[in-house]
Amino acid sequence: MKRDSLPGRLHQFDVQPISRDVLAEKYFKPGESSLEQLYGRVARALASVEKPELRAEWEQKFLTNLHAGAIGAGRIMSAAGTDIQATLINCFVQPVGDAIQGVDDEGYPGIYEALREAAETMRRGGGVGYDFSRIRPKGAFVKGTHSIASGPCSYMNVFDQSCSTVESAGSRRGAQMGVLRIDHPDVAEFITAKRTPGRWNNFNVSVGVSDAFMQAVANGTDWELVHKAKPGQKVLEGGGYQRADGLWVYRKLPARELWDTIMQSTYDFAEPGILFLDQIGRDNNLNYTEKIEATNPCVTADTWVMTSEGPAQVAQLIGKTFEAVVDGAAYPVLSRGFFRTGHRPVLELRTVEGHAMRLTCDHKVRRVATRTRYIMRTEWVQAQDLQPGDEVALHNHRTMDGWDGEGTEAEGYLLGLLVGDGVLKADRAVLSVWDERFKSVANGASSPTPTGVMVAALAAAQTLPHRVDFAGWQRPLADRGEVRMASAPLRDLAVRYGMAPGAKGLTPALECTSSAFHAGLLRGLFDSDGSVQGTQSKGVSVRLAQSDLANLQAVQRMLLRMGIASKLHDQRRPSGTRMLPNGQGSQGLYVVAAQHELVISGDNLAEFAERVGFSDEAKADALERALRGYQRRLNRERFVATVEGLTPDGYEDVYDVTVAEVHAFDANGLYVHNCGEQPLPPYGCCDLGPIILTNFVRHPFGAGGDATFDFDAFEQVVATQVRALDNVLDVTFWPLEQQRAESAAKRRIGVGFTGLGNALTMLKLRYDRAEGRDMATQIARRMRDAAYRASVELAKEKGAFPKFKADGYLAKGTFASRLPADIQADIRQHGIRNSHLLSIAPTGTVSLAFADNASNGIEPAFSWGYQRNKREADGSKSAYTVEDHAFRLYRSLIDSQVTPDNAASLPEYFVNALEMTAQEHVAMMQAVQPYVDTSISKTVNIPEDYPYEDFKNLYRQAWEAGLKGLATYRPNSILGAVLETTPAKKEEPAPQPPAGAPMMPPVAYDPMRTVIEKRPSGGLPSVTEKIEYWTHEGQQRLYLIVSFLAVPTADGKGEVERAIEFFMPVGQSGESQQWITATMRMLSLAARGGFLDRALSDMRKVTWDRGPVRLGTYEKADGTHVPRWHDSEVAAIGYAIENLIAQRALAAQGSLFDPDELPAVEPRVEPAAMVSTTVMAGKKCPECGAHAMIRKDGCDYCTQCGYMGSCG
Repeated sequence: MKRDSLPGRLHQFDVQPISRDVLAEKYFKPGESSLEQLYGRVARALASVEKPELRAEWEQKFLTNLHAGAIGAGRIMSAAGTDIQATLINCFVQPVGDAIQGVDDEGYPGIYEALREAAETMRRGGGVGYDFSRIRPKGAFVKGTHSIASGPCSYMNVFDQSCSTVESAGSRRGAQMGVLRIDHPDVAEFITAKRTPGRWNNFNVSVGVSDAFMQAVANGTDWELVHKAKPGQKVLEGGGYQRADGLWVYRKLPARELWDTIMQSTYDFAEPGILFLDQIGRDNNLNYTEKIEATNPCVTADTWVMTSEGPAQVAQLIGKTFEAVVDGAAYPVLSRGFFRTGHRPVLELRTVEGHAMRLTCDHKVRRVATRTRYIMRTEWVQAQDLQPGDEVALHNHRTMDGWDGEGTEAEGYLLGLLVGDGVLKADRAVLSVWDERFKSVANGASSPTPTGVMVAALAAAQTLPHRVDFAGWQRPLADRGEVRMASAPLRDLAVRYGMAPGAKGLTPALECTSSAFHAGLLRGLFDSDGSVQGTQSKGVSVRLAQSDLANLQAVQRMLLRMGIASKLHDQRRPSGTRMLPNGQGSQGLYVVAAQHELVISGDNLAEFAERVGFSDEAKADALERALRGYQRRLNRERFVATVEGLTPDGYEDVYDVTVAEVHAFDANGLYVHNCGEQPLPPYGCCDLGPIILTNFVRHPFGAGGDATFDFDAFEQVVATQVRALDNVLDVTFWPLEQQRAESAAKRRIGVGFTGLGNALTMLKLRYDRAEGRDMATQIARRMRDAAYRASVELAKEKGAFPKFKADGYLAKGTFASRLPADIQADIRQHGIRNSHLLSIAPTGTVSLAFADNASNGIEPAFSWGYQRNKREADGSKSAYTVEDHAFRLYRSLIDSQVTPDNAASLPEYFVNALEMTAQEHVAMMQAVQPYVDTSISKTVNIPEDYPYEDFKNLYRQAWEAGLKGLATYRPNSILGAVLETTPAKKEEPAPQPPAGAPMMPPVAYDPMRTVIEKRPSGGLPSVTEKIEYWTHEGQQRLYLIVSFLAVPTADGKGEVERAIEFFMPVGQSGESQQWITATMRMLSLAARGGFLDRALSDMRKVTWDRGPVRLGTYEKADGTHVPRWHDSEVAAIGYAIENLIAQRALAAQGSLFDPDELPAVEPRVEPAAMVSTTVMAGKKCPECGAHAMIRKDGCDYCTQCGYMGSCG
């Protein structure tokens, strides 16, 4: 194929920003900025094992194929062509024999030898699966030591602990899958082991089920649990015996009883999984020379979560659609909220800073790998691999403007005061404020001026439904310095949020509130119990002391959600006895509780002042003086915490969720991943490479002709992909020699596809109808035939895999025996290069990065679009829509008006996973599985009320249909769900992007947004502007100086001036000038960082409560000018700076602002020329900004500019 006819170029449109981001973050290596460079690296690596004279030719062919949509699995795309000694292979199977060391009598490595080999595999980045069925059962006789065996489940504990201590190379951690056969005597313990919290944290488990067992279930007969090892005397006395075939029967039980045990556990816990071993073995092309052992692993997790609708606990999110907030950006979940994965042991992870959470030991946490003054690099590790002293990342939500939710700021403030210095009684809540001035108040004397806290609390209390005779603050209590406010509505509010007399701590309900409520609650607490301490030389801090540690932990979480990191000091003052005033003029000995303290420091102080602050004047003044007095920049918060330790913390139900794109959620930095399973032999491996099906649809949706699938082009791409993946086996680093030998002997690869759901939609076929399944069958069949033919051709050139035997390979019942007669004949004559060639695995971020968010793997689409907010490296925030590939193409070709929000107007063949029955999901697997020689990774989602008997029947149907295994998720109080109740994405990690996508161009040079690392030395051209504006206090004046730097234009043929520094002359004082000085410094940083326009835009949105600010003029339709009003001094200054830069840029070739962002340069209008209007006070005018909008003749009318608003 020629490059200009590649399928990936047939439907070209702009690359989605999310695809570009994932490429940059996960796949581009240093020096790479385009797909051409990335594909070039991979193509060169794959061609490097060809004969020298053929390398250039095959490098070009592999490059062409990559552009056509034949990509590698993520490990290949990321690491091929690099020098890291980590494997390119996803997963391996490690055999385990029935011996302690060395090898057993069948040549399998002993338990501790297998343990060593698995550790090396995990160290190199591979996942490991095991079949523990050879290990003798519990109660078996051990002849060599005259002892009794403890069984495979006990040794799995050893493997579990080993995995928790092994460091891994590359980006993958050492996770594990354990398999036990259904006839092993210890299978009941194996099935139920994970019901014991804390056991096998690093394992996912599956039962290997045989046809004989399934038949016994169908017939209702007994089932024997057997092993070749002789049982001990206790088992023999209990009825154990030896069969004629030499195997020992340890126990006999009804097959249906055992099946029910498995099904009930799977129904409730999602484990164990089911593998139909006989079907796998029958279909195996190499059943004459190998046995399938186990499959690769997955991980699970739980805890508190930050969502776009505010904080919530996992229990509240089970089966609920939501968006997870990660570092201030929102991402949809691909599952229907959280779903239960089992009852497992948990660890408590504690940090020196006081952050604590409970999680499974295999839950991955983002650890800081290296950190300098400028750069921090992180990596994923399982929690069990963390060591004291390790730094872990915290979420930085500073880019979030807030979130909606329950509760107002006033309500939060009152409850904060109540928790801090209040009393909750059965009939009322009482707030207290203490002030020395009130001690001198005698009967009849006048009270001092109310404190700031009293003013704020009274204003807040007046928002509650009090009686008309509510008096607010009562008269001060003589000699106590205390003034009180009693409120029954405040009591009702406290009870509503879960508080009670004698228990007025911070409840979970108080955390599940809006950002405004958070700010109010925290301000109330810090007004009551907070303090400002320290000096600039020793360090300034804001502190909160409490005897209730749980309260401080809640405060720490609430602060962190608002972008404020803090440190918690446990037992700052230990419990004990102290001499304290007894209220009778003397002192007495009292038992006092331990005191804990939360500390805020560094640049978190500025965030605290802005987002929370104090109503207490003394504390507010102290913080303001401290911040103003700093001569140097506050220490920058890095949002990391230091691990103090991990300790076992009992057993807990644990939950999982799948989050689009990042596969992460705010649970103190913990991240989760889902993966599929591919059956493998001992030392076998996964060498995967999907092909993007959407690239081969011609005339999608019938645009320009009948929609068709280009099978000819598809088959050519499949053929080249076979050679590419075959070469991967020679390019990759192998952790073990046995793995290399196993691969060399059989050369197993896994060509697959992704985007099936989208491809069917583009062909105008419903995924859940017979015609959709028929097309999927055709695609799978043509892929099978093309792959096998290509492997035969490769065998002619390079030789068949060494263990090839034609008679066994083509024996009746194998997958190869169902191939077309001509292919079988060619295999018999020439052999075949690869024993297995096909696997449909999850595509994860590979599909997201290279396939324009096409549907994942074999799955249907799950959402047509969602909004994504992303925090950029410079601290700014970008928002854009991520859309399904088929939807984007439909809008481009058919209906330009359609949006994800009005998807109801889409044709009926746009069908998502939520609109299908469980049987329709299984039907697609059943249609495709006969044409895939290994496995298909797909999840069947069933509703919560799915009957248990029907659930069992699903597995029966899967077995009867010849499937090799089945995964299901059922939402329930234990498990949760994987499907959205509204259109979403599905079970794979994240949305997915275009692989045939256009060649990714290098990022364009923008002279106005390129980062300027440091200020050039010497003087710079500057402009000084006198700014005069009017506030409620009258006319204000200040001078601003803006410095400009000449930078090259985008074409390199000239220069354009760019504002890079902002100053306010020193020597000015006053509140306004202080914050303006700080603002100028931040604007200078923003200007050099390339996001000045965003910073100024944010300034224009700032509001205050002191009335509007007048600066500049507004031109009416008739050409006359009236004053322009702004919501604050900050907004007015931002407007003035925009005008200054715009005036400076008029004569230049470039501008910092896009045309629609550039403010019209305001003409200088003499005061005499300004229209004099009779301005009446009113609400804010959306046109000129004046607070002069009144109701006139039934319409909103601005008395300043004449704007006419809504009427009626």
